[in-house]
Amino acid sequence: MKTWIKALGLTMLIAATPIAPVFAQDDDDEGASVDSVVITAARIRQGGAQDISFFRGEAEAGRIAFPDSLTPEGLLGGYNLVLGPQDPCKQLFCLTGEAMRADLLTRPDDRAFVGLGFSSNIDAATWSREPLNLVAVVDKSGSMSGQPLALVRESLRQIVGQLRPGDQLTIVLYGDISHRYMQPTRVTANNRPEILAQIDAIASAGSTNMEAGLKVGYEAAFETAPAFKGVTRLMLFTDEQPNVGRTDADSFIGMARTASQNHVGLTTIGVGVQFDGALATKVSSTRGGNLFFMKNAEDVKTVFEAKLDYMVSEVAHDIRVTLRPNPGYRVSAVYGVPGEALTYTDAGEVSFEVPTVFLSNEGGGLFVAMARAPGAENLPDPRIPAGTPVLTAAMTYVDARGDRPEDFTLAVAMPAEGARPGADLALGHTLMSEFLGIQAGTAAYHKGDVEASYRIFAKLNGVIEANGDERLKPERALIGGLYKQTAMLSGNLEGVEPPKSLAILGNWEVVRADVGIDMRRGDQLALTGEQQAVITRLSSGKPVVDEPEYYQINDKQILLTESQIVFGFRLNDRKLTLTDAKTGTTVVLRRMATEKVAGL
Repeated sequence: MKTWIKALGLTMLIAATPIAPVFAQDDDDEGASVDSVVITAARIRQGGAQDISFFRGEAEAGRIAFPDSLTPEGLLGGYNLVLGPQDPCKQLFCLTGEAMRADLLTRPDDRAFVGLGFSSNIDAATWSREPLNLVAVVDKSGSMSGQPLALVRESLRQIVGQLRPGDQLTIVLYGDISHRYMQPTRVTANNRPEILAQIDAIASAGSTNMEAGLKVGYEAAFETAPAFKGVTRLMLFTDEQPNVGRTDADSFIGMARTASQNHVGLTTIGVGVQFDGALATKVSSTRGGNLFFMKNAEDVKTVFEAKLDYMVSEVAHDIRVTLRPNPGYRVSAVYGVPGEALTYTDAGEVSFEVPTVFLSNEGGGLFVAMARAPGAENLPDPRIPAGTPVLTAAMTYVDARGDRPEDFTLAVAMPAEGARPGADLALGHTLMSEFLGIQAGTAAYHKGDVEASYRIFAKLNGVIEANGDERLKPERALIGGLYKQTAMLSGNLEGVEPPKSLAILGNWEVVRADVGIDMRRGDQLALTGEQQAVITRLSSGKPVVDEPEYYQINDKQILLTESQIVFGFRLNDRKLTLTDAKTGTTVVLRRMATEKVAGL
């Protein structure tokens, strides 16, 4: 299969990365002026996974990812949620909250849904970030060759464009060996071209010893931090496929926790189709950690234009929240923190920890589902007088800069009968129904019960489509695609238009091929459900099968992952046209009946 393209241009899909900020500093050692970046909206959100771009990318490519590849906080990452009354916060970190009646998908016993938001006394008009001491740790192993490493190089170029005089950059490379590729370099007005040239020269080779790379990176961070008047942060670029040295996540988490205690946080940037979302989520969901996945140029724009000055702005650490429900209720679920972090008491209280919260231009939050108290599940809901809390949240935390302990308590009451919930709380309720539906639907699919998966996504699609909130447009596309895909796979096609990424599966015969494509009229192309592209040629009347190559697909393009060739495609009834966008080279194919396929 590797030989059937003679010469076609590759259309790269680019991704990017972040850098770091924090609070205010003097001029740099060279006397250069340090510009300030004024933040226009000082909101707060928790760390961990900050998007579900990996899951969305898998769905766009016609794949159904595993349920552990997305998290509630990741799903919320694309939304600016302001929950509860926005009373002035008189300390570094406060909770806000409001409640509504629950109607969550897959959870019929839940009666109340509480949203807990975050606020701060940080003045949005005067806050500015300090100079940044950034240590970029780059996976340059063989699995990063091609598109993934190209995304990293583009990410680093974007970062250099955002760095200012007074900031400092170190680059560590790791594969089978780890080393400082670029020594700590203060950014000046004149040395950016030299830095960019070094970035462009990064090449892939070797296996993946992530642990060794992180050790070299942290050594550089700890060595340079004492003399640097600003914030030091590590940024890991990888497709998360460690295969040498210690590959268990706990070894990475141990390093991240130790570094965070010394005020060096970790931002993980996932790139490439092999990115292990579940592992990266575990690595990043620790003190001082957050995670972003970059799949295309739009992600680059979103991160660098909107989130760059927030993603490393740690506000508080070791946040511990204790939830005390009204005696008539019990806490049945918490969304926004890992389930293993929850602790239950005999008194019905639930406690959990959030390792880190960050400044953000988008409001974040946690959600709590509440059911009837044990033994009272079949009784009428208790009448809670107006103003009586349905839930009380007590919080403790430490200041990320000075490790000073503080506390805060919030009481949340149910709204008056007939009152409408706030728009952002209602949106959060719908998003958590989406999360629950995706979890159930993907779990059923990977257990082999495609019919059950279809029924779940059909119901979820109805919930999303019925919601008129314009902000749910990305979710309509995501759930609509999963609904159509499972409908086709389960044979429930009545009234469902299959996505194009599935409609082109099958066997095709070449009817015309331009010069530059090593295919002839009569050759056959099979696009399988296992995402393999297979060419069969007729030689002396006998079929000869080329080596298969894996492909990825969305509604507009097909990417051959090994040869890194991208085709745009058009589907018209039984005709498939593949065209390289850069050269215009085209091959036209006609759908074949199964019994006519060579070799069958």
